[in-house]
This record gives sequence, structure tokens and C-alpha cells, in this order.
Amino acid sequence: MENRVVNRSFSGKYEKIVEQYEAFHNKAEAKVDVAAYLNRTEGHQFLDEPKWIKAKTPFTEWSGNVLASSKNALIIGNQSSFDTVQYPLAHGRAGMSMIHLLGIPKENLFNGVSLDRSNVEIIDEMIHCFQKNWELPEFRSKVLAHQEQAIERAKDEKNPKSYLKAMVHHKELQRCIDDLTVDDFAFGLHLWPDHSIGHLHMHIIATPYWCRQHSTFLHDDKTKDALEVRDYIISRQ
Repeated sequence: MENRVVNRSFSGKYEKIVEQYEAFHNKAEAKVDVAAYLNRTEGHQFLDEPKWIKAKTPFTEWSGNVLASSKNALIIGNQSSFDTVQYPLAHGRAGMSMIHLLGIPKENLFNGVSLDRSNVEIIDEMIHCFQKNWELPEFRSKVLAHQEQAIERAKDEKNPKSYLKAMVHHKELQRCIDDLTVDDFAFGLHLWPDHSIGHLHMHIIATPYWCRQHSTFLHDDKTKDALEVRDYIISRQ
């Protein structure tokens, strides 16, 4: 499955991709723990280490809202508000863009570093699923509704002005969302141990400045271009 991706905003980190991939596979427990998560092996004892594979994560057997789906992948929304104004003491909790979606596999895949040639095509499937659906007005409407719900969830009764500002920014998104094309989106991975959740999730980020001006840039350095990760894995002997 080939995808036309022109937006490679997070590319240029090949050496770091190699470093993180190799460091993961140098762990003696990596292979068996990856297999146990994939196969849902009951009673398996995973390595007890921060950021390591766990039996269950918030994305495992996802039962929350789904914006779009394909045979093996789901597109869901980032649960945080996109607006740093709602997180005055912790801007890193905000999304990376007014539109920050996630692609996740239905299968139990741990992280970009645990992929190999047998399953790395999930990256292409997640990208294709998003690109195909972005062309549909009903999908964009779902995205708008999700972003508004995220703002509502982050509402702080002690700071009502932050909510009102975020809603003003949401109206900006509502006015301009139909101007965005698939070329305005970049696809990134947070490789172990920089990830937040131990289930593969691809960050789908609208990168025009007007989309990112109210969001966090704190995670840009650790975000690796998903296709750069894919190409490295395919190139491995």
C-alpha cells in the first residue's frame, strides 16, 4: 500500500531512529515480551521497568470513540485539548496542533521500535485510512466535534477565561478546516522510550502555522517521521 505523503515535517532524525530501535532490541526481554503482548499471553511476566511493555494499555482493545477505521487500523482523537491556554502550568499536556489525531492498530503492537518487516505495513495502512477519510465532509465534522469535546473535558471552573479563549480558537478551526488538504498533515511516531502509551499510535498533525500556534511544540524533537521509521525497518537485513 503506497501513500503519497509530501509533508515530512518531522523527518531528518534517521540516526536517532536507528539508536532507539537498536537499543530496544538489545534488551534480552524484547522479543518475548513483544510476542506476549501481541498474542495476549495470559499470566506472562513482562520486564518490570518504566516505559516497558504492559499487558494492557488505554489503547488495548480500544472501546472509545472511533473517527474512522480500516481492516487493521483505527483513527481516534487525541484526548487532550489542542490549546495550551487550558494548561497554563503544563503546556506539554496540550495537543501538538488544532488537529492532532491518532492512528492505532487493532492488533496488539507495542511501538514503532517493535515493528519488523512482517507488520511495518501498518504504518501505511494508518496513513491511508486517514487520507481517504479526510476527503469526506462527515469525517471532518467528526474531527471538529471531537476537538470541541476535548476542550470541554479540559474546562477548569477556576479559570473560565481559558475555556472561552479555547472556544474562540475552535471557531477559527471551524472556519478554516475545509481549506486543509492531506498535504497539510505530517505523520509521526514517539519511539520507545519517548512514548506515553505502550501501544503503537501514530500522531497525525496538521502543520500549518495557524493550526499549531495555540498548541505545544514541546514534543517536536522526539517525534520521528513515520515513513522514515518504516523505511529504516524495511532496509534492515
